[in-house]
Amino acid sequence: MLSYQHSYHAGNHADILKHIILGDVVAGMQKKATPMFMLDAFAGRGMYDLHAEDAQKTHEFDTGVARLWPIQDDDIPEGVARWKSLIEVENPDGGFSRFPGSTAMLAHMLRPMDRLAACDLHPQEFNALRQGFRSHRRFSLHQRDAYEALHAFLPPKEKRGLIFLDPSFEDKTEYQAIAESIADIYAHFRAGVYVIWYPILPAGRDIELFRAFKKSAIRNILRVEMRGHFPDMQMQGSGLLIVNPPWHAQAAMQASLSWIHAHLLGEKGKSSIQWLVKE
Repeated sequence: MLSYQHSYHAGNHADILKHIILGDVVAGMQKKATPMFMLDAFAGRGMYDLHAEDAQKTHEFDTGVARLWPIQDDDIPEGVARWKSLIEVENPDGGFSRFPGSTAMLAHMLRPMDRLAACDLHPQEFNALRQGFRSHRRFSLHQRDAYEALHAFLPPKEKRGLIFLDPSFEDKTEYQAIAESIADIYAHFRAGVYVIWYPILPAGRDIELFRAFKKSAIRNILRVEMRGHFPDMQMQGSGLLIVNPPWHAQAAMQASLSWIHAHLLGEKGKSSIQWLVKE
């Protein structure tokens, strides 16, 4: 929806799970030396200022990056180290106020043979995206609808691709729409790795998302989820559905999730990696 702006929610517990696991998936795919295409269909502005008025109004980053950043841990998983390294690159003076979104993570992981397309329809978000990132041959920016972009960019010439979708889900029909869109494009690009983020809200509509995927012809869907207790927030957790998860990424995702759980949730929550639909 065009009313949604992620700047109010940047750096929260959902962003931690989303970005670290996304990085693990990409790293797993990059174990193969062949080129790959990446699509960030709901890119937002790609980089967020946690000192800005929007972020300061909600302070949701207190449930995520602000809790994790001070932790000194010698036994840090590769996925968490990758995420922290990106934040350090963006904040050479220290801290985490310049907080990278999914587009920044994917751009950071681009190899010379890979391509990335980042899309957002919201005029203000896209303008910020364009100001924050330089479009070039391997990294293109597009002000266009995410669902239309699926058909425009897929299947890619590289024959391998990661498609990341994290809509706002403010519209309750989005749960069904996202599943139907992936099922539609999957028929044309079965080799793609599709990563779909979803929130866990009191209405429980994530069940609709699971049901729609189970009814589809898509198999091999992994579910990564984290639930906790976050006072003053409606969203008490989030998860990722990963279609065709790379085998090389699964151990890394488990290590990342265990670390996040230990340091962000402790005994107040639960997390899991399990198959929603087996192959």
